[in-house]
Amino acid sequence: MKAVVSSLLVLAFSLAVFSCQNEPVTPSSGFSTSWEVNANAFIAATSQTTGDPFVIKKAVLNDSLLKVTVQYAGGCKKHDFKLVWDGTIDSSTIPAVVTFALIHDSNNDMCEALPTEELSFDLLDIMEGNRPIEGFQAWVVNASNAEQLLALPESMECGWAVETASVVCGTGIWDNLWLQTLRTEQAGGVRSFLLQPVSVAAGVEIPDNPDEGTKYYIGVKILDDYEPNPDVGVCQAYPGDHYSVEITCIQPYE
Repeated sequence: MKAVVSSLLVLAFSLAVFSCQNEPVTPSSGFSTSWEVNANAFIAATSQTTGDPFVIKKAVLNDSLLKVTVQYAGGCKKHDFKLVWDGTIDSSTIPAVVTFALIHDSNNDMCEALPTEELSFDLLDIMEGNRPIEGFQAWVVNASNAEQLLALPESMECGWAVETASVVCGTGIWDNLWLQTLRTEQAGGVRSFLLQPVSVAAGVEIPDNPDEGTKYYIGVKILDDYEPNPDVGVCQAYPGDHYSVEITCIQPYE
């Protein structure tokens, strides 16, 4: 009898896990967010892999609002995301640089759906108004794998400084000539980020064949689900972390 009861319990548990793994995400799952200014927690999160795995799809900074789109395995429990900052601003560069770490706690969610969520953080609250007058670049470190993404402003106006840069190979409106945020020297090396220009907004005129290293002010929109034309031969060399973007504004750098 005990063996039968044990078998039934195992079967019930297996069915519950299988059912959870195949259920769509429900309103009872989802996520919660918090933030913390803690130098020790920031160092721990950026010096070694911390927390449960997830992917940052994109990060956008509009005014003081930081929006981070993430994807993770789960769907049956609420997931916790914490943004951690060490309280420092690197003002040795223009614009100044602020780096945050994002930590994920899945709360032991064993389900296998792949929810995509947009997390929002008000940097005015986090930084207590301590922002450089001339603005800043915000970088987000994925604590689970140490990848760093630039929080890119999406705008119809030309407010972001970039220069053209060649990638190993890639497709775009200028073939393998992409856009790169201006390189900033700071502790830990040189930091920049690649943008793959793949389309142009209506009414926007772009240079025909710019030279490498030409600087511009641009406005862009991130294209979340861009896929290259399968009829075009695409080199498989990975150019590094980047966003595929639509150019919404472009003008010479002065």
